Amino acid sequence: MKTVSVILPVYNAETYLPLALASLLLQDHEALELICINDGSTDLSGDILRKAASQDPRVVVVERENRGLIATLNEGFQRASGDLVARMDADDIAYPTRISTQVQAFAQDPELAMSGCFFHTLFSANRMLPTGTPEATGMPELRVLSRFYTILRHPTVMFRRSAMPEGMLHYDEAYPCAEDFDLFRRIARDCKVAQTSEPLLAYRLHDGSVSATRMSEMVRSHVKIVEEELARHYPEAAGTGFDRIGDQVSADTVDRASDLIRRLNGLAASQPPEEAKAYRMGIENVFYFLFSHIRGQGRHDLAHRFIDQSGRWDMIRRRERPILQASRHAPVVGTVGYSLLKASWDASKWLGSCNAATVIPEFPRITARAADLALRHHDDVKSHA
Repeated sequence: MKTVSVILPVYNAETYLPLALASLLLQDHEALELICINDGSTDLSGDILRKAASQDPRVVVVERENRGLIATLNEGFQRASGDLVARMDADDIAYPTRISTQVQAFAQDPELAMSGCFFHTLFSANRMLPTGTPEATGMPELRVLSRFYTILRHPTVMFRRSAMPEGMLHYDEAYPCAEDFDLFRRIARDCKVAQTSEPLLAYRLHDGSVSATRMSEMVRSHVKIVEEELARHYPEAAGTGFDRIGDQVSADTVDRASDLIRRLNGLAASQPPEEAKAYRMGIENVFYFLFSHIRGQGRHDLAHRFIDQSGRWDMIRRRERPILQASRHAPVVGTVGYSLLKASWDASKWLGSCNAATVIPEFPRITARAADLALRHHDDVKSHA
């Protein structure tokens, strides 16, 4: 049985860390090297990791000062001994067959360099959104999509180092909060990648996640990568200056973003047949990413301008259209209207969700193991005595 090195970066994750650790320690693929790097946590994460290491020799704990996620991930690659290296976040839950299913995918395809898995989304302590089937799971679609957005959810991936050029498996500090987008596009450009259609992980959304706390950095890095990929693969669409929207949402940057979408739309008909579907999906993702960023800055009037000039009203839900139309002349209408819509969407999300315990395989066993790893009151006192 091949040993899989799992990199688990940890920073102030005491609330969810026991579940994440338990889910990894209970994998049916037992040959694991769990590299837990405590990146200067100020909560009880370190105590939980040391407790896990005392109970299971597969847990390797590295403790040091805070250096950030990218440095932590790169250190994990350096410390990993396996050819197969998996990622995991300290607030997610791996299903018991996650590692073995991905190992099998690599065994079946000697050229496979990176594999992701589909996932469910946890949006509260125990409420989970239903999932469909991923639209793209193999080459060449993932290769085309990697030019437009992050093709795989970061904590779901597994890499095979021997299938990549020397030095490729390294995160670049130049792309903070989009380091996965950068790495995955480089791997997909030169190597074979795939995604399982079976959900194998519960991905947790919460207020402390990077997507919630460092959105502006993520947007700047994201649009920078997209412009680089346009220059490489679709030079006719490059050079609009749309990436300035990461620094400022204004009439000028919105016009540049609209120009980008029009140029991409104009190139759709000339794409090779095997790439046409993925290319259209890429345009739609870039459009909605930019629209969401503009609207997220409270500029509903400019969001309307962006849609109008790019000619993509087909991408906007019917309930949003009158709000955006009215916001051209009265921006406050957009603020109020979207507040009401969000309340409606949140209610619909809750009503359409299910209890995580009914979806996550062997959930009682995972929670029992997590309870054993969690610190009780006397453990807290002892560790801080």
